[in-house]
Amino acid sequence: MRDGPLVAVVIVHWGIPEMTMECIRSVRASTYRSLDIVVVDNCPERRLWQRPFEVDDTVEYIQAATNTGYCGGNNVGILRARERGSAYVMLLNNDTIVDPDMIRNCVAFMEDQPDISVISPKILFYHRPQYINVAGGDLDLNTGEVTLVGVNQRDMGQYDAERGITFATGCALFARARVFEQVGLFDELLFSYGEDSDLSRRILLAGMRMRYYPKAKVWHKWSSMDLKDKVSLPGTLATYYIWRNRLYYLRRYISRKRARSYGLFAFGFLWNFASFALKYRRLDLCMAMLRGLVDSIAGRMGKCEHSLFDARGARITE
Repeated sequence: MRDGPLVAVVIVHWGIPEMTMECIRSVRASTYRSLDIVVVDNCPERRLWQRPFEVDDTVEYIQAATNTGYCGGNNVGILRARERGSAYVMLLNNDTIVDPDMIRNCVAFMEDQPDISVISPKILFYHRPQYINVAGGDLDLNTGEVTLVGVNQRDMGQYDAERGITFATGCALFARARVFEQVGLFDELLFSYGEDSDLSRRILLAGMRMRYYPKAKVWHKWSSMDLKDKVSLPGTLATYYIWRNRLYYLRRYISRKRARSYGLFAFGFLWNFASFALKYRRLDLCMAMLRGLVDSIAGRMGKCEHSLFDARGARITE
């Protein structure tokens, strides 16, 4: 039974079927009932249909022929949500669990605040729920750098006040469906990483407002983060996409006359390169940075096809 505006929850499956199914079950347990769940299967190696897949009239399963990345997979789901006439679209990583009241709270807030276009929830670590993963973020319009708020901090209520933000993470994003009609879909040239920065930039350029809303809660299974030493190195593919797409962002939005922006990018690049090489002895990450830089300059975007990246990096290309 429908109890309000239709919400489409888009989940892109990549990786572990059991993890995706747990995410789906958490959405199904929502107290808000006007839901469509759109699952885009982006993992040819480990399809959902290879395991018992719980289908009912709230779930639509779309099988992609290949891994089209975070951008392509979500775009398929967003287009389907628009076809079904959804008023809201929620993008959700498949390694998340949502609070039963999250969607109901988001809809109530959006219906009461017609000038807000996007909500970013409070995201906590699943395995250590007393710690914050992300409590909103801010985008530096001059460099494209993102500052995430509250990362690794113990949740003691210090981020329980809603506020305006300039960056909404794609891990869990609740938006009016018309946002994607006005600013467009994710840029599939990015494939993965940096796509939420690009989307946030376009939302801001369109004059729309985004809000951090802590009454909406999500738990994220970010297994690569070690909260003890707070050090987590990315894989090679992640490193490649991050630096390739950062330069793409600069070239798309920042004038070449903006020397400060390019200077800060160069400094960050050299600092990270030196750290990988000298501190961590990870020459594979150095090579990934260089390859990403060269490909961005050459305009080689989309999915990375370089064979130099190993499985450790490939695991996180969702």
